[in-house]
Amino acid sequence: MTNYLFGNIVIGLGAALVVIGLIGVFRFRRFNMRLLAGSKIDTVALILIVLGAAIRSGFTWLTAKAILICAIVLLVNPIVTSALAAGRRKSYQELPPDQEGE
Repeated sequence: MTNYLFGNIVIGLGAALVVIGLIGVFRFRRFNMRLLAGSKIDTVALILIVLGAAIRSGFTWLTAKAILICAIVLLVNPIVTSALAAGRRKSYQELPPDQEGE
């Protein structure tokens, strides 16, 4: 019973973080701030929701697979966020004077 209750609390925290992050995505005007809010939703909220589900259901093979997926998200998400920010920065660099009309 306590595992079920504690799991629900952790899932609720993850869901609340998703809502707060979505408010941040829509509230912020700059791309970098929106990217920051979106990346926090991806990593922290996903981990909390999966951890809460793992606590509720107990340790099974399905739980192990979900935790492995969370580990992959933890490794890949910063790389993807950095690539998006670098692409955005690169797209707004000024063109040399000889290429302005092209």
